[in-house]
Amino acid sequence: MESIWRSATRFAKTVENQPGYVPPEDFEASLDSVRPADYSDVGQAHALSKAYPDSLRYSEATDWLVYYDGVWYESAPAAQAVAQELTERQLAEAHELLEDAKDQLAATGAAMLLASMSKAKAQAMFNAAQQEAFAAFEDAKTYAAYALKRRESRGITNCLKEARPMLLTTPEQLDADPYLLNTPSGTYDLRHGTMSRHDHDPADLVTKQTSLDPGTDGAHLWQEALEVFFQGDHELIGYVQRIVGLAAIGQVFVEALVIAYGDGRNGKSTFWNTIARVLGTYAGNMSADVLTIGGMRNVKPELAEAKGKRLIISAESEEGVRMSTSVVKQLASTDQIYAEKKYKAPFAFTPSHTLILYTNHLPRVGAMDAGIWRRLIVIPFEAKIEGTSDIKNYADYLYTQAGGAILAWIMEGARLIHAENYHLKAPARVVEASAAYREENNWFAQFLDANCDLDPGLSERAGDLYQTYRAWAMSTSGWARPMVDFNATVEHHGFTRKRTMHGMFVHGLALKNEFDN
Repeated sequence: MESIWRSATRFAKTVENQPGYVPPEDFEASLDSVRPADYSDVGQAHALSKAYPDSLRYSEATDWLVYYDGVWYESAPAAQAVAQELTERQLAEAHELLEDAKDQLAATGAAMLLASMSKAKAQAMFNAAQQEAFAAFEDAKTYAAYALKRRESRGITNCLKEARPMLLTTPEQLDADPYLLNTPSGTYDLRHGTMSRHDHDPADLVTKQTSLDPGTDGAHLWQEALEVFFQGDHELIGYVQRIVGLAAIGQVFVEALVIAYGDGRNGKSTFWNTIARVLGTYAGNMSADVLTIGGMRNVKPELAEAKGKRLIISAESEEGVRMSTSVVKQLASTDQIYAEKKYKAPFAFTPSHTLILYTNHLPRVGAMDAGIWRRLIVIPFEAKIEGTSDIKNYADYLYTQAGGAILAWIMEGARLIHAENYHLKAPARVVEASAAYREENNWFAQFLDANCDLDPGLSERAGDLYQTYRAWAMSTSGWARPMVDFNATVEHHGFTRKRTMHGMFVHGLALKNEFDN
């Protein structure tokens, strides 16, 4: 053993005598150093990216991202503060080096020489140790002057500008794991429920966080509320729990617009707003007019806000409005959405959200294709809740008294739907409500019933048929489809259009006689 120790000691001395050897204490200090390799904008940017790799990122779609309390959030001022903090650290480091250099000047006698004669004469008399101490002193002065200069606005701005490619993160890298649910105390894997917690990790690149942690307090209050909202229908409660669980997962497995429908005072707004509040920044709002026809504004900035969200809620469409089926198909889809934030670069993202509309009035749907109707799920809210309770704000009461239990209920819904391979079986009440909604919007069947006789041997002039339709549509809904769309619907329903020497005719129907009942 003694022989091994002597051999190791000799080897250590050999290493220490090698050119370029750095003592351990100096090496550790270099790891903590924030001094740039060169005193340029790019050098300062490299120092920033090296010092704050887990605190600062840049994305063209979102601008600067800063990591704080377990979540990455967008904030250019916060990024500016990080760059300012770097200069504070550099200035402190420079002053420390300056004090160390002064001590060395005193220890080597160089300080006495400098005090007793001119700098030039003193330098001419310096020995090697004094020269080294003086060089360190001058270097520290230069570094201190640099750090002070970097604290000017131009220095901060230029540093952040040059650091962008070094800290670049693509939109696709943000919130990339759909199963991670970030909470104030840690992150969970929704496939494994509330037992899957791990500590926050900047590498997860999550930009969202729930407003509280899962728990059990108040679970009975939430169960009582569910019994009231859904009238004790446990099959419907289980279905809605899975819908909400799907919403917690950041990937679209069911392309749907979920419409929570019912008259006022039935709990739908209380239910969905409480769910959204619990999910924190994973939830967002979208104006109902984005989903309807008639708005003239640019919706791309609002679409951009859906990036990374998992629950998007629209509230209270006006009576009689028509649904924009193209927008709904885009939002309730797995296809990429093209959007842009104001004054930011356009970007594309894959939807990660479940779209909810709660309303007293079902929007009218003009399209009859399966592509839109397979996306529409109507959840009936039929309870009649009387205002006899002493609780003035029930949604706030549920959040404060049972918020953790509500989040645990949501997470259990996610675990269940994952275990069931995302097979969402609608209960009878949802099937019936969705079917009734589709029937109410079958405008062509309603037109035929009111205006036409049907028989394979009948025919009608195409122009007369369209004009009758147009008059009927304007009187019943205030809007009529263009002739090309009407003709396509006619043929879609099996009626043939043929041109004869007397004009274009539609076969299989005829307009009712004005004297018919």
